[in-house]
Amino acid sequence: MATRRERLLDEGMRLFGERGYAATSVAQIEEAAGLSPGSGSLYKHFRSKQELLEAGLDRLLAGGDRDVPAAAGSVPAVLDAAARAGFARMEQDRDLSRLLFRGLDGFPDLLERFGRDEIARNQRDTAALLRDLAGDGTRARDADWPAVAAILQAAVAHYWLLEDLFGSHPTGVSRARFIRALVSLAAAAVETPPRRPGRSA
Repeated sequence: MATRRERLLDEGMRLFGERGYAATSVAQIEEAAGLSPGSGSLYKHFRSKQELLEAGLDRLLAGGDRDVPAAAGSVPAVLDAAARAGFARMEQDRDLSRLLFRGLDGFPDLLERFGRDEIARNQRDTAALLRDLAGDGTRARDADWPAVAAILQAAVAHYWLLEDLFGSHPTGVSRARFIRALVSLAAAAVETPPRRPGRSA
């Protein structure tokens, strides 16, 4: 059973994501956690509403499956697992991902940390995976894998955000179709054979 502190943290992060940080009061968090609103119960566990927000970020960065799948198995299978892991991580990030668009810009230190320790780290891990999958061919060595990883990461994040905003993706393209297409594009990038000398691109 969740402790009182855990309930406050869960409900506080959920409300921040749904309403925005500034629009969420301490009393609303206490009520959502099953405590008497306005009782000051939150302050027995967190010094402030901001400390609760910082604890939510700490919990996200410390937990969950952050690892990009190892480059073992067929290229499409590995890329499919990586795409699904990206969506799973977005689900874990749900409240903070929503909050990015509802007031996290008011906390530049937290925003920088989220960008560095979550987004940039994931991009670096994905670039390393693509490099490993591509092997040692000349063209593979010359590819800008960090940029390719950023494109794939942005595609997953954008799809998820629109899906979260509208309830389903407004284009009608299902997540399964999206993942298949993303895997196909990424596989083409890593499986393209090295260009033969003397041939134009």
